[in-house]
Amino acid sequence: MPALEKRSKSGLELPLHILATLGVTLLLVLVVAIFAWQTYRGAQDILLQTTTETTRYIRDTLSEKVQRILSPARNQITLLAHSGFSSASTLAERLQQLPLVMDALNQNPITDALYIGYPNGEFILFRPLRDDRVRKAVEAPAKAVLLVQSISQDVVGTMIGEYRYYDADGKLLDARFMPRYRFDPRTRPWFQMATAQNNAVLTEPYIFFTTQSVGATLASRSADGAVIVALDLTLESIAAELRSIRITPSSELALIGGSGQVVAYRDSARMTAARPDGSLRLVSLEELNVPVLAQAAQLNEAGARNTAVVEGRQWQLSRTSITIEGKNTVSMLVAIPEDELFAGARQIVESQVTIAFLILLVALPFGWFGSRLLAKPLTRLARETAAIAAFDFEKDVKVKTPITEVGDLGRSLHRMKVTLRKFMDIGHALSAERDLRPLLDLVLRETIDLVESDGGAIYLLDESGGYLQPEIVRWHHTRVGEHIAGSLNLSAVDIKGEIGAFVREGRIGLIERRLEYSELDQLGLREMVEAEDAYRIALLIVPLFNRKQEPIGAQILVRTRNQADGAWSPSTRLIELMRAVSSSAGIAIENKQLLQAQKDLMDALIKLIAGAIDAKSSYTGGHCARVPALTKMLAEAACAQTSGPFADFSLNAEEWEAVEIGSWLHDCGKVTTPEYVVDKATKLETIYDCIHEIRMRFEILKRDAEIDFWQQLLAGGDEASLRRELETRHRELDEEFAFVASCNEGGEFMDPAKIARIKQIGTRRWRRTLSNRLGLSYEEKKRMDRTPEPPLPIDEPLLADRDDHIMPLEKRDIIAPDNPWGFQLKLPRYKMNLGEIYNLSIGRGTLTEEERYRINDHISQTIIMLESLPFPKHLKAVPEIAGGHHEKMDGTGYPKHLKRADMSPVARMMAIADVFEALTAADRPYKKAKKLSEAIKIMAFMKKDNHLDPDLLDLFLQSGVWRQYAEAFLQPDQIDEPDIDFVLKMRPAA
Repeated sequence: MPALEKRSKSGLELPLHILATLGVTLLLVLVVAIFAWQTYRGAQDILLQTTTETTRYIRDTLSEKVQRILSPARNQITLLAHSGFSSASTLAERLQQLPLVMDALNQNPITDALYIGYPNGEFILFRPLRDDRVRKAVEAPAKAVLLVQSISQDVVGTMIGEYRYYDADGKLLDARFMPRYRFDPRTRPWFQMATAQNNAVLTEPYIFFTTQSVGATLASRSADGAVIVALDLTLESIAAELRSIRITPSSELALIGGSGQVVAYRDSARMTAARPDGSLRLVSLEELNVPVLAQAAQLNEAGARNTAVVEGRQWQLSRTSITIEGKNTVSMLVAIPEDELFAGARQIVESQVTIAFLILLVALPFGWFGSRLLAKPLTRLARETAAIAAFDFEKDVKVKTPITEVGDLGRSLHRMKVTLRKFMDIGHALSAERDLRPLLDLVLRETIDLVESDGGAIYLLDESGGYLQPEIVRWHHTRVGEHIAGSLNLSAVDIKGEIGAFVREGRIGLIERRLEYSELDQLGLREMVEAEDAYRIALLIVPLFNRKQEPIGAQILVRTRNQADGAWSPSTRLIELMRAVSSSAGIAIENKQLLQAQKDLMDALIKLIAGAIDAKSSYTGGHCARVPALTKMLAEAACAQTSGPFADFSLNAEEWEAVEIGSWLHDCGKVTTPEYVVDKATKLETIYDCIHEIRMRFEILKRDAEIDFWQQLLAGGDEASLRRELETRHRELDEEFAFVASCNEGGEFMDPAKIARIKQIGTRRWRRTLSNRLGLSYEEKKRMDRTPEPPLPIDEPLLADRDDHIMPLEKRDIIAPDNPWGFQLKLPRYKMNLGEIYNLSIGRGTLTEEERYRINDHISQTIIMLESLPFPKHLKAVPEIAGGHHEKMDGTGYPKHLKRADMSPVARMMAIADVFEALTAADRPYKKAKKLSEAIKIMAFMKKDNHLDPDLLDLFLQSGVWRQYAEAFLQPDQIDEPDIDFVLKMRPAA
């Protein structure tokens, strides 16, 4: 090794600049490169000039296209403004202009609609029915070619909406009054703009409401100012022209209106977006989401050009203006990628490079001699570098060369290889351990060997940062050559003390003096001192840092020595190596601490979610906490089996983690289940029990009976007979209400006769005098508005299934049959049905079909939620474990209809745990907790019906897991002796 530290004396070493003969070749390369660059720049200038001319041509073409559209439209609107529309005061007089209008519409196919607005708010519109989508939207008859929409005043000033449909001969096919058709032309921009000007005006482009086409409105005021005539002109021909223009394959081109809306673009589907009411609007340039066009729009001046890098690609950008009408202009944005634009220039450069390559071939022999001088030692160094890259540090680096720089490089490479060899040994040790304490032990052991010390200890800062707490101590038993782990009965080291100063200042330091026994005991190093005169020791303190270069602890390395020994003075190289090792060790320790902290946080969050679900409803109790405990018991019993179906079943640490997370989150989907559905105790209960509303209707009927009594008595009726009749009616109403109330409580079976009586009672009528549309929420009002409000007062049924009781399924509620989760669910007809008769007629329990689906849907939501989480690879089974506890072994469960073979053993364990916990839970206010014998008997029949895994249920009983769980979680009065043999003998049905 010392020989390698000196320069080779075997021959003359020459500096690298002696080989400057290779400069000839480099000079040729430089000349050719400059020549090629100038050629490339010239070609670029020509292409840029051509692009400018092309952009100007596109602008002129589009401008001409616009004028071809507007010129005939201006003539038509001028003619119509001077027609009989201005003097027509009735709808009949306006319809006399129908032949003129039809001729105008036929002559100009880009006219979407022609309409006239009057200062009093009257309005008439002529719409050609050219495509099936428009015809369907306005419900036109088969032969209709024109729709006339009108708003006119009747004699009392009421605005009346009408639709009239005409055939190609102008014959009226149908006329319909449209009470909901309301339109005031005076509020529209085209009316207001035309009223304020004498000339024709053109609006900003927008999307027409009925046809969903992109266009603009051209409007003009009549000479006498009596009417405003307007034409809706579609811009589809301009958009089609734009789609046909492609300067290069990836070029982008768009027309932008004055307000920033996209007027024309090659992909028309991206030009529109839906408003909240369902109508369409033109998107802004930002919404179009074409970054390069957004960059072009930032050019301030019309006709401006610029270049920009967008998404890693260089673009040529330009912006020009096109005048449409008066002061109305649109901006044309053009973006051309330079890689496509300059492709021809690159081809020229490539030919230049080919010529240069031929020249270099001629020049290569001149550099041959110099390359031979370099090749051999550099090849050797390359092999050594490859060995280092392959983590091969076994051989020393030996290179003989006459070149000074190459010799220095070889010696530096050798020193680097030796250092890396030591460093990698420690690095392997740092990465080999998963747990913190073994990691600390490895770090200490490898460091002791590295610095050849007698022993040492690792201390980590406590949470307060005031003390170094001992974690591991180790010394080297020199007589047997092994490392001995020491006791941890050590005292904390004050960070403000002598040793702590090195940690605070972040420097490696050496303490060399005689230590008292008390100090040795405190540091855990007393065992290293074999004689009383040998405890003069040297301490090397190496701080440990995290990524932020904050101290997290220290290594204290110890060397004992006698008076005759020399001082311990680690070399600068060793100090630097120790610094690198301590940095890697500190980061490794921090990583382990962070991973453990993150795991602890994740476990806490999971249990927090489970606890929140349990706390959400008193009906779930501690279910989410007890099921994981029972699942773990059953899994441990399966792992302990040495024979039988589970002899080969085992779980490693990562699989246990997946089991724990999956069992704790098995009901996380319940956060999406409405609380009033989970807690529904009566048939009419939602947010509150609607029985109170029905009771009030009965009270009204009883009050009506009393009113009838007093009215008939006042009219001279017999009081005795009238009072008997009143008492009879009261008894009937009381008995009927009691019957309705008893039906509201739910039960195991609802007799058809009871359902029939509910319907019969519901036919009673009561009078409502107040509107039921006032003071409602937005959603309920929307349901009410599905039917017109009847005039008041109104006699209504005592019990009813109204249309507003129905909540239809929305798009987000529907899970497609080919859904990515594999759910096989039967959707109910509605999302919710609050009908009174419908709910009172529930056959079993208190839940409707819709509500039962909402409750069962929690397991689907659990799977959806868990599969959306980015679980690491070893936790990928969590959704399957958590989502299978409602499946049955015969495939009749939900939500996927999985069979036994489709489920993992842990998922089947979860099913048993979920059922057993539900049967024995004592904190469910709606049911009495079952005793052990009752619960296990029910599970026996579930085994027979092939709902639960028979092997796992037998294991559950034979291993005593049921008793272990009962002693931990059940009430004393629930614990009895079940008939285990009865369950074990029972066989599943074939």
